[in-house]
Amino acid sequence: MNGLTDYITQCPWEDIFIVWFVLVDDIYKQLFPHERILRERGPEPRFSDSEVITVAMICDTFFGGNEELGLCFVHQHYLYLFPNLLEYSRFNRRRRSMALVTEEVRRILSGLLISPTDGLRLVDAAPIPVCTYMRSNRCSTVQGAKYCSVIPSKRAKLFGVRIHMTCSWEQVADHWTLAPASFRETRVVESLLAESNGVEVIGDQGYQSAELENWLKQNQGIRLLTAKRRTDKVQWPEHLRSLLNRARRRIETAFSVLATVFHIERSGSRSLSGLVARTASRILAYNISFLTAPILMTQRN
Repeated sequence: MNGLTDYITQCPWEDIFIVWFVLVDDIYKQLFPHERILRERGPEPRFSDSEVITVAMICDTFFGGNEELGLCFVHQHYLYLFPNLLEYSRFNRRRRSMALVTEEVRRILSGLLISPTDGLRLVDAAPIPVCTYMRSNRCSTVQGAKYCSVIPSKRAKLFGVRIHMTCSWEQVADHWTLAPASFRETRVVESLLAESNGVEVIGDQGYQSAELENWLKQNQGIRLLTAKRRTDKVQWPEHLRSLLNRARRRIETAFSVLATVFHIERSGSRSLSGLVARTASRILAYNISFLTAPILMTQRN
């Protein structure tokens, strides 16, 4: 992951915004040659859907998800790039309504970055708190005991969701889903891999389940490899344990970049639809960096 996000601090922001918009707009036009098909009535918006997606990535990447601050900054310094910029409330509504479009753009982008012959995926999960545990009874984003859990690595309580994600060995995000924090990995992985067939998936001990491994192999041709617990009588050979440890470090690094650079663990939303929209744009911003970094860093050098 060395150098993936260096362009954010080393290249002019104007260049970043332009490259992001061009990449998003090219994919958007492939998906929807005529923007009208997304709307039942009314005139074409002056502020395009591609601009909404781009500005959303700007807010999440450079301003920690603070839409109001991000829009104010763009309005003051880059209005010439986005002359029809929306005010805060209208932008927020447009962004939430376009969560599925944002995800579809990301899926197309992932298809460009991951080779069709790549048959290896890494899987893991990370917590996304939606509020402090003490305020959970007043939370408007999600409600219920199923959203209560703990974060063992931090020795902290958690009220919120977990993002479950698969990625390639090169750390490109492939599929992801949000699930209540109390759901075990084995309960979520089946739906996470619903669109995958004939691949090998490497996960940690949380995904260990003989019943799940057999079901995935019989129904989807998926071979699930998980780390063994110390108490297991049969252990993997040394070379395979080394591979599993390397795989775990790679997907943990991907989650670390998503958390520190793209702020995926800061929900910053007051509704579930807002949480989904923000997560989608942050993963898109992460994946689009695999194309943006080579373009801008090459020009800089």
